Amino acid sequence: MLLACDIGNSSSNFGIFDEKNNIVKTFKVNTAKISSLNDLKRLFAKNFSPKEINNASISSVVPSADPIYKEFFDKMKINSFYISSKIKLNIRICLENSNKLGSDRIANVSYAFFTGQKFHIIVDSGTALTIDVMDKRGHFLGGIIFPGLSMLTNSLYQSTEKLPIVEATKKNIKKIGIIGTNTENSILSGIYFGYIYSIKGFIDNIYKYYNCTPEDANIIITGGNCNLITDALNLKYQNKIDKFWTLKGIKYLYDLNIGDK
Repeated sequence: MLLACDIGNSSSNFGIFDEKNNIVKTFKVNTAKISSLNDLKRLFAKNFSPKEINNASISSVVPSADPIYKEFFDKMKINSFYISSKIKLNIRICLENSNKLGSDRIANVSYAFFTGQKFHIIVDSGTALTIDVMDKRGHFLGGIIFPGLSMLTNSLYQSTEKLPIVEATKKNIKKIGIIGTNTENSILSGIYFGYIYSIKGFIDNIYKYYNCTPEDANIIITGGNCNLITDALNLKYQNKIDKFWTLKGIKYLYDLNIGDK
């Protein structure tokens, strides 16, 4: 079986794939909790036996974590594959400096084009919000990077003396309307609906910029917060919600480059 690793700034997500490309297990951890080889050993021991895993495909945007993972996979004799703009891809990256492109974004757009040759907009709502655009020829045209929900919340709290910190959870969001009747709800409304309106505005302007209609585009919503935003976005036409899209892209790029070698 293969272990797909999506090592992000706040959290790291993992998926175990069987020989039929099915995800048989997923788990996650706060990235900051993995600071040593022993931390990683304990995490993996709770979730699988190293003997079950033959190969690992890794997307990492945290360079300081990479040596820990490399050492673990080397010691366990697990073949490891790292995603970057230099590997074999099914898309063309049309950016000024592809070497600075996050490997998670590469996985997202590559898997999108694999699923269909359409105009794709990939919304990844995690620590940061990324919205990436790819045309029907497989040209990755670029994207948008915007603070995520937790970043917006923390920024407001850290920059003021009296405002409390709030948490954007499903339970809390259900309680609010557009106008808050107390300080906490006013903050939550501003952060949450501001985030939603930003995404909607970005998507509408992407349509205009590329002279594309909603009927022509395929919108993919993924990331740790995708379930918090999907209903409020209320996007019409073709869209797909898949929390594990990035993990599937990480697995796909392993198959494309390594396969049965």
